[in-house]
Amino acid sequence: MSARRSAPVVWRHLTDWPWQTGSIPLTRVFSTRRTGGVGDSFTGRTALLGVGFDDPMDVVRWEPPTAGAPEDGGLPGTAVLAKRGSVVLGSAALRVDPLTAGSCRVVWGEDVEIAPVALTRPLAPLLRVPAWVGLRSVVVDMVRRVEAQTPEPLEP
Repeated sequence: MSARRSAPVVWRHLTDWPWQTGSIPLTRVFSTRRTGGVGDSFTGRTALLGVGFDDPMDVVRWEPPTAGAPEDGGLPGTAVLAKRGSVVLGSAALRVDPLTAGSCRVVWGEDVEIAPVALTRPLAPLLRVPAWVGLRSVVVDMVRRVEAQTPEPLEP
């Protein structure tokens, strides 16, 4: 999805893990270790009426984007997250590709399984489309929130 903000600005918002709380239904995200890159740890706590689960994650790859259009030296950014919980297993990856000095493309993907895998794996084909729609709506909301910030509080 395209964003009408520079790649570094979008990156700073999307990798401010607690900031994501405003876009993920029924979930509160909180940092457990802040390093500003590889080694960051955070947890998404999803709950409804007091019943829920934690989705702890660690940043295992961190390459922030650089400013500018690709022809001017702007480079994409990538973050890879390892999901290490007892319920949600797998990984997530965020890529922010500069398009121009003031716009970028956001790609977010997840490769996850729900425990107990032996019971949930047969349901994976049925859940693939709803999971994709849900993830896309979260990413769209986060990008729209970044675009709506005026003036941009995280601009350098």
